[in-house]
Amino acid sequence: MDSYDTNEIVRQAREMRAAEMRRIQGLMTARLGVYVRLLAGSLADAGEALRPLFSWNPQNAKPSHRASGPSLLARASLSLRTLFSWNPQAH
Repeated sequence: MDSYDTNEIVRQAREMRAAEMRRIQGLMTARLGVYVRLLAGSLADAGEALRPLFSWNPQNAKPSHRASGPSLLARASLSLRTLFSWNPQAH
């Protein structure tokens, strides 16, 4: 009957487990790096797509011949700005 050195088997198993954990950690680090680069690129593209929304000027482009005041878009923009900037504690 053969005798087995259980301590040696346990030591080898621990070394193999540690090596596999290091390999998996390296894979996860590489994949996380790719994911972060892709996410940053997507955010940059989304920022460029949203730029026209934040650079829009609600003022009239040319003076109106009417005496009624600003255009409908300018009045709507000012109304929305007033709605979102209202502070109930100021009264």
